Amino acid sequence: MRAEAFGALPAVQCVPLDTGAVIGGKASIYNRVMWKLGRPNDTYKENEALMATVERERPDAILVDSSRVITVATLRAMRNFGPIVRAYYSPDDSIGRHFLSAQLEASLPLWDVFFTNKQVNVPELKALGAANPVHVGKGCDPAIHRPLVQSEVGTEYDSCDLVFVGSFEAERCRSINRLAGAGMRVVVWGDNWPSRVLDPRVTVRPAQYGTDYGKALHTGKIALGFLRKLNRDTITSRSWETTAMGRPLLAEKTDDHDTAFIDGEGYVGFTDDDDLVAKARTLLGNDELRLRLAEKGRERCLSSGASTVQRAMEMLGHIQAARERILGQLVE
Repeated sequence: MRAEAFGALPAVQCVPLDTGAVIGGKASIYNRVMWKLGRPNDTYKENEALMATVERERPDAILVDSSRVITVATLRAMRNFGPIVRAYYSPDDSIGRHFLSAQLEASLPLWDVFFTNKQVNVPELKALGAANPVHVGKGCDPAIHRPLVQSEVGTEYDSCDLVFVGSFEAERCRSINRLAGAGMRVVVWGDNWPSRVLDPRVTVRPAQYGTDYGKALHTGKIALGFLRKLNRDTITSRSWETTAMGRPLLAEKTDDHDTAFIDGEGYVGFTDDDDLVAKARTLLGNDELRLRLAEKGRERCLSSGASTVQRAMEMLGHIQAARERILGQLVE
């Protein structure tokens, strides 16, 4: 979505580079071991493809999104083709051991701007040597993340009480089991949910992407917003996407959620499982309240500047500033 967002900006020519990686694709045992060791293999020859694109296109800037395999040698070699801004975007906890590879850590000082969507990462990245870490908020694509009607979703539209889209975490599983144990119908869309620990009354479906992701979020009357503890999340892209789709959001209460949507107005926040069950019951028993929550959440989302295009415009400003600094250094 970020490539499309940059391409939508005026006076910006965006050249996407597809690595060939497939969501949910199976990695070899060797690649899985190297990933666990924090030294992922460049399976898709990303360094080679990036340098070939730079040599062919001679861009003003490159933006690497989430790759953990771009090397110091590649970043240094780019400067042979001009004052190219080397920008990086991290959608996760940038210094988490599950994200920060040896290659990425070594390259931190060479990125002219390093975007992270966690404010806490900014000082942490500076401490690790990043030259210009910048916080940029999460967002949604209103063209994709929009309210759907029953004819677009099918018979599963609002067929369950609550829906969660996301991967397994033990704490999430316990919360969902509490809801199921309280007699609520819950559907989970995601991979790696072990049946041995999940309440058998919970319906589990495979992870969905693109337009099917939006349909999945419309299969429950209330959308659950669990945060990923591994990422130290206080708000997620799904928080914005869910509200943009006009789905009533029942999410973990945080300062960031309160700032973005206002508890009780654009979303409902819960503090523990007892609170979650109680607030789910209240929402399920009040159709008007759910409708108002969905409308206000979508309204706040669309008026907040959190669209992918608006986030891209914000990032472009930092990229342009970095280019001016580089050009200034060449003159000195």
